[in-house]
Amino acid sequence: MKKNRCFMDTSAFLALNDSTDQYHAASRKMAAILQDHELVISDAVLTETYNLLRYRSGFHMARYFLETVLAGSPFVFADITMATRKTTLQILEKYSDQKISYCDALSVAIMQEQQIQHIFAFDHHFEIMGAQLIRV
Repeated sequence: MKKNRCFMDTSAFLALNDSTDQYHAASRKMAAILQDHELVISDAVLTETYNLLRYRSGFHMARYFLETVLAGSPFVFADITMATRKTTLQILEKYSDQKISYCDALSVAIMQEQQIQHIFAFDHHFEIMGAQLIRV
């Protein structure tokens, strides 16, 4: 049986790893709900999260994050192709009136390619781009 899949955004990783984050409690509830899911991420999310944790919470927290994600299950890295990058550009152009980051548009492009419906995130720009946020 194919596992349920969910894309995971930087905002979710930050909330999970920072007890002072406004979404920390909600992120822990969502993580419990998603414990049987395959969590798809991109290198862009990995890089963005590591950098933000490194500068906000220090090296040890950022290293712990990397070790956890790179250990594998339930985390799966999406392959990024030239077609994915072109779709990302189309998304950025479509929503040029919004402040959408390349990383977020890339995440939505991956979700479209892999037919992933839900994203574990607290960034409401994803809803503008048609992704469904996980809610508790």
